[in-house]
Amino acid sequence: MSKLNKLFFVDCSKAAECCNKAQYKEANSLEKFKLRLHLLFCQTCRNLASKNTKLTQTIERSKIEPCPEAQKKQWKETIKKEYVKDNA
Repeated sequence: MSKLNKLFFVDCSKAAECCNKAQYKEANSLEKFKLRLHLLFCQTCRNLASKNTKLTQTIERSKIEPCPEAQKKQWKETIKKEYVKDNA
């Protein structure tokens, strides 16, 4: 493989990694370029990118909020108390 190929072309596993990074706005310009170039030739990765985009958009539209840490701690304590009570 030539140096040019190594610089600009990525395999499917690297493309998937770039796709995930791009979804979360963590990919740099070169990674985005390599991904776009790879997607021109690879239908499988285009399908993955499309599904990732749909999933991200669905989650963003759902307005799901993560559970606050204080609530998680409270639930853990409740579960511990119930476990101790049931196993005493």
